[in-house]
Amino acid sequence: MAFPVLTTLGIILWAGLWAYATLLVIDVILEETDSLYRYPMRLSLDRFVEQVGLPWLKQLHRLPLPERRPFSIGLLLAVTLATALFFAG
Repeated sequence: MAFPVLTTLGIILWAGLWAYATLLVIDVILEETDSLYRYPMRLSLDRFVEQVGLPWLKQLHRLPLPERRPFSIGLLLAVTLATALFFAG
């Protein structure tokens, strides 16, 4: 009984991490291109981490672009690779 519940909870948490990493990469792309959508994306990232209960992640959104770019791309690659390995094995 507990295994399906824990599996479902793990999938939901992992999907949230993947969504967050994707939003970080999109935020970096919008900032690199000086898009007008950069400000609403930053607001959505801040709101996302507040709703999840991790407001300390807002500091990551305010890092300078050269520091934030490798972190966000690395996080997305790590989460994607781990998901691929999970479903492959």
